Amino acid sequence: MSSRRSREATNTVNEPKKDEEELALEKLVFGDSEGFELSLRDLDLENFLNEKNEDDLSDPEATDDEKEEEDDAEDVAGLDDAQLFFVDDDVKMSDASHDEASTTDSSDEDDDDILDVNGGRAAWIDSDDERLEISLVDSNRLKKLRKNGGEDIVTGKEYVKRLRTRFEKIYPVPLWAQDKVADIASEDEDEDMESDDDAPISSDPLAKLLQSTSRYISNDKTKLLPAGVIDIDRLKDANQAARSIGAVQSLQFHPTHPLLLTSGYDKTLRLFHIDGKTNPLVTTLHISRSPLHTALFHPDGIRVFAGGKRKHLHIWNIETGTVVKFTNLGGNDQFHRDTRKFKISPCGRFLALMGSEGWVSILSCNNGQWITSVKVEGSVADLAWFSEGKGLAVLNTAGDVWEWDSAKRQFTGRWRDEGGVGSSTIALGGKDNRWCAIGSGAGIVNVYDRQSLQGGIVSSEGEPLSYKPRATLKQLVTAITTLEFSPDGQMLVMASKEKKDAFKLVHVPSFTVFKNWPTTVTPFGRVTSFDFTPGGEYMSVGNLQGKARLWKFAHYSA
Repeated sequence: MSSRRSREATNTVNEPKKDEEELALEKLVFGDSEGFELSLRDLDLENFLNEKNEDDLSDPEATDDEKEEEDDAEDVAGLDDAQLFFVDDDVKMSDASHDEASTTDSSDEDDDDILDVNGGRAAWIDSDDERLEISLVDSNRLKKLRKNGGEDIVTGKEYVKRLRTRFEKIYPVPLWAQDKVADIASEDEDEDMESDDDAPISSDPLAKLLQSTSRYISNDKTKLLPAGVIDIDRLKDANQAARSIGAVQSLQFHPTHPLLLTSGYDKTLRLFHIDGKTNPLVTTLHISRSPLHTALFHPDGIRVFAGGKRKHLHIWNIETGTVVKFTNLGGNDQFHRDTRKFKISPCGRFLALMGSEGWVSILSCNNGQWITSVKVEGSVADLAWFSEGKGLAVLNTAGDVWEWDSAKRQFTGRWRDEGGVGSSTIALGGKDNRWCAIGSGAGIVNVYDRQSLQGGIVSSEGEPLSYKPRATLKQLVTAITTLEFSPDGQMLVMASKEKKDAFKLVHVPSFTVFKNWPTTVTPFGRVTSFDFTPGGEYMSVGNLQGKARLWKFAHYSA
């Protein structure tokens, strides 16, 4: 009992009384009941409720911005003039010049009316520009902006206008862009969902541009291209005006006009006017929920066929701006889960669509109707048309090549690539499609002369003939993903997207790479697409970074 009392005595603490200073601080921080009651008595509850009702009933249609402006005006009303303005020490200020600028600006057009974008204030408008002063004699570059030799100080707003005027003099608006060619974009974040009730897709027509006299500048006479050294110049990127978001999965030059078409998984088709200087954007077409892998011009130059990760193909008429979609695959939908890879015949009649399990469907380019389907052994690796669309070469991953006759609608030949393991791509080129190049997963390219495919060897009974290649190219070490002959068949491009800067330009028929190009600093990146112009004057290389590099050959444009 005594121990318990001792513990209670120990826990009892004699707290000292608070002095006046401590009580005052406590009241200042925490307040007290007396002060709360006094404030409550002073509150005029009736007036407060009346003011509250007036605020709720005043101008019910006023926007939030207008209400904020009224609140700001009330807050500013109680401030001194010295508190209303500030001066940035890094900017030269002058009251006189500010008043003069305000007077001058009042006679000019309102920037909001000129630079208003999609209903909102342009992002490059800065109110501080009106208070800036820039000297035009501090730098040699700025002296070019003076209107007379004695001019020195201008306002920031005037400085911006003169910069814009000078830019427009250097890069004038091209004639084709004077007509409205607007972007048509319908954003949809859900890429995995499909709908058969899509809204109609359209784009601005380019009829006037296609009727213009602008054509490729080329020499009709074929000149012999020497081996060893190539005369080539790099130009501004073909798509510098609007780079792709992601890789440029495919690109192709227009058959007759200086236009370049690009596509990718950003679901957007872009057309650029290739002038070698600015390469401005002509128009775009965004197809929602359709990541695009292949987009090709029809030989008529009016239609664009686009396909990708969906089962349907889109046909864009660039002359009228209309877009149609078709999915008629003749009951072979189970073998065509997507439309990523297809080829259009040079005659413009057929479209060969690559499917799974060795199937290839032949469609009509006129109406998109299914014509027939063919099947080869194994998995299809690539396709290539020859004889102006009368024949189709089908390559499988085992290196077998089937030749299909479009008139007889049957296979007329089959042969095997020598040592073909993991074949990936095939290309035909030269006069009468003389040359046939086949790339493999090991980076080796075999080139065959189709005019002298004789003396084939049969490795075993029932197997196709195997021919000796005219040349074997071993400059690359990763899978060949791009293989294309120049229009005259004197050059062969081979590239691999598996390795950065894996690109080689081969001279034909010597089948030697050019010594002076590409160099170790040529900026290819990971090559995803490629194309020559119809006359061979230009070539463009699309890469994984969304850029379309552009080069010009002096041999063909001289």
